[in-house]
Amino acid sequence: MILHTPVLLHEVCSFLNPESKLIVDCTLGHGGHTMALLWLAKNAKLIAFDVDEYMMEKAKLQIGTRDEELEMRNIEENWGKSRKIWERVEYVHDNYANIVSVLKGRKADFILNDLGVNLEHFKDVERGFSIRWSAPLDMRFDTSKAPTAADIVATYSVNQLKGLFEHYADFSAPKALELAQHIVTTRKAKPIITTQDFKAILNACGLGDKACTVIFQSLRVETNTEMDNLKMFLSAFPETLNLAWRCLVITYHSIEDRFVKQAFNALVATWNYTLITKKAVQPNYKEVAINRAARSAKLRILERQ
Repeated sequence: MILHTPVLLHEVCSFLNPESKLIVDCTLGHGGHTMALLWLAKNAKLIAFDVDEYMMEKAKLQIGTRDEELEMRNIEENWGKSRKIWERVEYVHDNYANIVSVLKGRKADFILNDLGVNLEHFKDVERGFSIRWSAPLDMRFDTSKAPTAADIVATYSVNQLKGLFEHYADFSAPKALELAQHIVTTRKAKPIITTQDFKAILNACGLGDKACTVIFQSLRVETNTEMDNLKMFLSAFPETLNLAWRCLVITYHSIEDRFVKQAFNALVATWNYTLITKKAVQPNYKEVAINRAARSAKLRILERQ
């Protein structure tokens, strides 16, 4: 059983050519998209990226368990004629920004990059992603890499923090400056180590839980260099995409979507690419009712000609 609901699963699968030979899933998560894509593309191999090693190990177990269930139930008459899903997955503990070096000249027929954060990160008390619990202010997807969110809060200048809150949290310049100054003043008196230490500073500046969540998100984006990684991916993926095949990106933030839209339009202007849909594909009301995390999702599809 899939432990989460893959966003826009039906729509993503509808853009897959079942004859695809090499698929890239840039953010494996629990493997929901991966399993569906390999179920449809019977002869495909899939390269699965994830920077979170813990999440990747869970996905491996999930995919292996699902394979056994399908085989035991014999729910598809041709199942025995194709290799098991787990045998067709190459797991890569790396960031999708490094897609060129990982593929090493191999060309993909279908690339999916779902930029959403797995809800399990917010439920894991010790990871420090949520405002709800007291935990180390960490927020790293890859716990082997530095810095932590606490490191950023402890070392960034007022101007750096102000820019972070302006660009990634959409705060006004005066409010972003107020937050930044209060953080720098507070840390001189006492280290900001836990999520609740940080939240207390935000509360002191008049922020409620909703605004605190947005600030936490902006700090997470900075901690994991999410926007830089996306920009690197958007510059790199054309080198790895086969002729007449597709790249799909699902965004959840206006900044992400703007980057993707601009990059795709720039490629279309070269005449070597085309947009499969003029506007971004969004989840219908039924999906949003079932999965609230999908409400801000936008799917854009580019095809190389």
